[in-house]
Amino acid sequence: MEKNMFKVKIVGIIFDPKTRKILVGKSKEDKVYSFLEGALSQEEELDNELKKITKEKTGYIVHNLGSIYAENYLEDKEKLKLYFLCEATEGEEKRGKEVKELQWIKPSEAEEKLNVKFPTRLREFILGLE
Repeated sequence: MEKNMFKVKIVGIIFDPKTRKILVGKSKEDKVYSFLEGALSQEEELDNELKKITKEKTGYIVHNLGSIYAENYLEDKEKLKLYFLCEATEGEEKRGKEVKELQWIKPSEAEEKLNVKFPTRLREFILGLE
């Protein structure tokens, strides 16, 4: 008997407190920017997976400052997206093999750059970073 698997995406919002900017990226398949995200594997601890995904996509080693938002998808009841605020603490910017471009932006530019409308609480948090 097959168990239902819950699909979890983890999203790292990488923040630079010195410049007050956040890092967004564009994968080779996408036309728009997004926050850096990946699937949480069933075998990996969440914090380790977040750091691994971020390092692979950006070259940065991050410090996870904590979860800031959770979003469930009503059309897919087995899907959950968890957002974490991260700070790049080490490393140099280096695009991963699936990443076409990385760019630091002001938090107030995020909705326009990502071509999305954030849920109210997530928008307020992101704007509060500026």
